[in-house]
Amino acid sequence: MAYWLTKHDFPTTVVERAPELRMGGQGVDVRDQALEVVERMGILPRIQAAAADVREMRFVDAAGRRVASVGLANDIEIMRGDLVKVLYDVTKDDVDYVFGDSIKSLTQDSDGVTVAFQSGGTDRFDLVVGADGLHSNVRRLAFGPESEFLDYKGYYFGFGNADAALGVDRTITMFNTPGKMAGIYRSGNHAQAKAYFVFRSPEPIDYDYRDLDEQRRLLKENFAGETSWQVPGLLDGALADPDLYFDALSQVRMPSWSTGRVALVGDAAYCASPVSGAGAELALTGAYLLATELAAGDHQDAFRLYEEQHRELVDIKVQISDNLGLMMPQTQDDIQARNAALAAGQ
Repeated sequence: MAYWLTKHDFPTTVVERAPELRMGGQGVDVRDQALEVVERMGILPRIQAAAADVREMRFVDAAGRRVASVGLANDIEIMRGDLVKVLYDVTKDDVDYVFGDSIKSLTQDSDGVTVAFQSGGTDRFDLVVGADGLHSNVRRLAFGPESEFLDYKGYYFGFGNADAALGVDRTITMFNTPGKMAGIYRSGNHAQAKAYFVFRSPEPIDYDYRDLDEQRRLLKENFAGETSWQVPGLLDGALADPDLYFDALSQVRMPSWSTGRVALVGDAAYCASPVSGAGAELALTGAYLLATELAAGDHQDAFRLYEEQHRELVDIKVQISDNLGLMMPQTQDDIQARNAALAAGQ
């Protein structure tokens, strides 16, 4: 978003809660319309050079034997941290980056938005765009509590570092028990592998999503008793990772992505969940559309046209039931049916 705004001569400030670039995260896909966007930005060669080069999704049994697999398409998959670095490098000279701060309050009027920061300062902006993820602070301040917009999908998801020796090169390997999945993501271009954990919970769990110790406790409670395959080693690695990611598998559903002079883009507006594989695609294309419309006219028309153009793609990408059935079968019969169906299609 900052890249395209500066290309259209809008002075742009990016405020980031973390004290520096956050380089963690999983593999994300740059595909379809997003490929056109990054090509127009001139960063496609950098993204291709940093691609994870994962070629297969493999399902194994308790002994580690392959029981089914899926060949992965030729989309570009890149680690989230690598994509962040590429985007930062091409904007850092033109964008005012403020690290280690967050927005405390927003006060809108007909001419702009007065922003008060947690650090104590205030500033004045023409527009505010929230690009701050599933638990968006901007969304909460401008639209209301997140409980009004989050659609919980019945699972919790953990992601952290793993010993690469536990996985197969260029492969996502997954082991299922009913309602649970443990896996390892081993890129062909990275020495560091990543562990996946997913478990079913029919009701949302009451916990502080910013409390890393509580996240570790929940992950350990749900997987510490599983001794099959490589689960113990993967769990040890993830629990030791200071950048462990853990959250509910949720989607963001909003009737509108703007109010007054505030708009949302990416997961803050239309998170499709990690299971969709569409987060980067929706964010890159949404940011491009929003900035392009802002350059073409006033913000009210721009916000409306951005939403009209982008919502059709978002509505497609939030349909994730097939992905959930593939990755997290709920019963042993469902696991066997999944494996048989994949084996028959090979």
